[in-house]
Amino acid sequence: MLELTIELKADSSKCLYEQIYEHIRKEIKEGKLLAGERLPSTRSLANSLQVARSTVEYAYEQLLSEGYIESRPYKGYFVCPMEELL
Repeated sequence: MLELTIELKADSSKCLYEQIYEHIRKEIKEGKLLAGERLPSTRSLANSLQVARSTVEYAYEQLLSEGYIESRPYKGYFVCPMEELL
């Protein structure tokens, strides 16, 4: 599983979940996160970023709704192929 390093800025005008969402979206668009790659669970990412789990869940929900990632029951969250985003 992938280890994400996201630098959150508490003094930013953007909410924490928006910062997480934008970071992951950017990594996908730039090809740093590849199709089929598994993202960290919401719990583990929240622990590593020291934020509430719901904060990560909001970011993942936004990515899901825009088609950047998909949820596979009992398996986790995975990056979608870029062709699906066009």
